[in-house]
Parts: sequence; structure tokens; C-alpha cells
Amino acid sequence: MIVKMLKMRLAGVEVPKRRLHDRYNSARPGTLEVIETTDQGLHRLVKLARFTYGESGNYVDTLFDVNLLWYRDGRMVLSGFERSKKDMQFCDYAQSWLCFVGTEPPPVPEGR
Repeated sequence: MIVKMLKMRLAGVEVPKRRLHDRYNSARPGTLEVIETTDQGLHRLVKLARFTYGESGNYVDTLFDVNLLWYRDGRMVLSGFERSKKDMQFCDYAQSWLCFVGTEPPPVPEGR
């Protein structure tokens, strides 16, 4: 499915909601898929969400142990953890993705 995705956390720290709305215009459209696969590092089945973007589709963000928190009016939040490599070791961070499916974000109420 084609969506626009915003990461709601940076290195596990929540991004303030007012900044999420500002970042929407810089979000790239891409393809979202959810699959179940065996993870070699965790040694078990894992549900993954993959967001593929870029002109040739070679950029991929992955969310491990993904859960759908809510879906409403063409928007949804997926939650799980992302993995990054630092100093030759993997580090896992809590992450949530706010995805817009064929909709624009709601307008920001006055006074925020």
C-alpha cells in the first residue's frame, strides 16, 4: 500500500506532536508491507513492517515486532522497535510510525 510515513520517535525518544505536523511536508511517499519472517538475531518468527521509498525503491526502514495500534480515517499508527548499528553492535529502539493512506493530515487547531 502507498503511504506517507512519519517516525514518531528519534533514537527511542518521542518527537513532540507539534513537530510531527511540521515534518509531514518533508515525508516521502513509499510502499508499506507487513510480513512475518524468521529473524536470525532473535531466533524466532517476527512480524516486520517495511517501508520502501526512493526513486529506485532501494531505501528501506524496518519496524520489528510490529503491532497496529489504531486505524481511522486513512491514518494508522504502527508500533514496534527499530534496529540500528552503532560501534559494530546492534541497538534496538522503541519506534512508532504514523502512516497516512491517501489522506492529508488534519489541520492544526488554532493556539497550538
